[in-house]
Amino acid sequence: MKHKKEETAIANKIKKWLQTAEETKADIYGFGINITRLTSIKSLCQNDLIAAEKFALFIIQRVYEKMNEMTRPEYFSVEDWRDDKQLISEGINLMENYLQNSEPEIQQKMRSLLKEINNRQGDNIRRVHWNTIHFVRSGYLLKLEYALRCFIDRDFTYWVYKLTADYVAEMDGIKTKSVPRLLEVAEFWCKYYFGQTLTEKFPNFTFTEMSKEG
Repeated sequence: MKHKKEETAIANKIKKWLQTAEETKADIYGFGINITRLTSIKSLCQNDLIAAEKFALFIIQRVYEKMNEMTRPEYFSVEDWRDDKQLISEGINLMENYLQNSEPEIQQKMRSLLKEINNRQGDNIRRVHWNTIHFVRSGYLLKLEYALRCFIDRDFTYWVYKLTADYVAEMDGIKTKSVPRLLEVAEFWCKYYFGQTLTEKFPNFTFTEMSKEG
C-alpha cells in the first residue's frame, strides 16, 4: 500500500503526461515536445521490477495487436513481416510465462531471443553529424528488444524509459500522432497504482479519448 504522499506524487506524474498530451495537440506548428518529458516513468518502477515487467509486456502486446490490425508496410517483405510477428509472439509468451513462474530457464530463452533479434537487425552503423547511429531493420523488433531487457537487465528502469520513448514518440519528439500512445501509457500506470481509468481518476481533466491509430 502506497502512502498518501507517494500516491500524490504518482498522480502528479501521470497528470503531467496528460498535460503534455494537451500541449501536443495545441502544437499547431508541429515542432513536437522533447521526449525527456517521459523520463519520470523511471521513478514509477524504481524499486518495483514486477511493475517494469508488467508494463513491458503491456506495451509489446499493444505493438503486436497493432501489427495484426494493420496492412503490411511496403518496406517489409512478406517473409520479414511474418518472421517479425512470430518473434514478437514468442517474446510475449516468454514474458507471460516468466511473470507466472520466474524460472532462470525462461530468462535464458529471452537472452537467446535477444541474440536472434540482433542477428536480424544487422550491424548497420553510420556516422551522422559526429554521432554514431545504429540503423535497425525493424522498429518492431527494437521495441521487443527493449521489452525483453526490462526482464533481464539490472538497469530495468532505463529500458522502461527507452521502450516508452520508442513507443510513444515520433522521430523528432512527442507529436500529435503520439497522443493516443501517450494516453495508453498513462492509462496503464493509472490502473496499476490506483485501479482506475484516467477518466475515473482525473474526472475534471479534459483530454481527447484514446483512439486507435489510423
